[in-house]
Amino acid sequence: MPQTPEDGRSPIERDGFSYLPRFFTAAEGDELIRYFGELMPIWEKRHQKDEHGRAAGHSRRLTRPVYWLGAWQFACLGYYAEPDYREDRCLRAEALPEVMHTILERLRPTLREHDEAIDGTVRGLPNSCLINYYGRELSEGPPRDYARLRMHRDSEPGPVVIFSIGQPALIEFLDPDLSETPELSVWGRHRSVTIFSGPEYKDRLYHRVTKVRTGKIPTIDTRLSNFDVRRVSVSFRHIPEDLISEFDGLSEGSRAQVRGYVEELAEHSPHFREQLARG
Repeated sequence: MPQTPEDGRSPIERDGFSYLPRFFTAAEGDELIRYFGELMPIWEKRHQKDEHGRAAGHSRRLTRPVYWLGAWQFACLGYYAEPDYREDRCLRAEALPEVMHTILERLRPTLREHDEAIDGTVRGLPNSCLINYYGRELSEGPPRDYARLRMHRDSEPGPVVIFSIGQPALIEFLDPDLSETPELSVWGRHRSVTIFSGPEYKDRLYHRVTKVRTGKIPTIDTRLSNFDVRRVSVSFRHIPEDLISEFDGLSEGSRAQVRGYVEELAEHSPHFREQLARG
């Protein structure tokens, strides 16, 4: 029997899992929405990998437009993953805005508890985040809905922190080797924070987003002319600082693979124009 999802209105605390509804203020939510509307997200392609985890030909587009802060992990480079895929993966990205730092600072005690429960290592605040834009692509023919995220696990060290902005999203945690029935489902609501870590929720269980509700409030604008946004998810991670490269610090092969994306980003970002000028 499928379990009834948690409605996301009340806190949830389990070993390795924290759900904090309305954690940031309405004003902070509005500031984040304005910030997301100023960015120009891009559509990346994920390439097939060879035995070394590098791109090997065929590619498909991700299911949503994205933007990274702190350290850009390109899909075509296979993302940063412990313990095997560490070097030559992460490009220095723009700094997190002050409103994100403020919210993360309030989370510091909870993050410390998660760190100590994992291995006793206190990593501090995460230094990289992925901004996912969930919604519909408006083009010729029926709109294509991309308000979902495929089942996956995150391989960066430490807890994963998720800010939810906009319409409620059904976030599910499951072990597909045991059952297709999620072991935990929660509707991640506007201004909520989800944190997961450790051997159960980060290492054993996969997570996915299967549905995002529709609604008119809050309104989330985007500079993409053909995309209607109804939720933005910001997922924070920790990357060892010495593994974040400037553009000219990437290998020649990696620079060649991501140059087109960096050029696209540079059209709207002084930071990436400077990065591009380096190599």
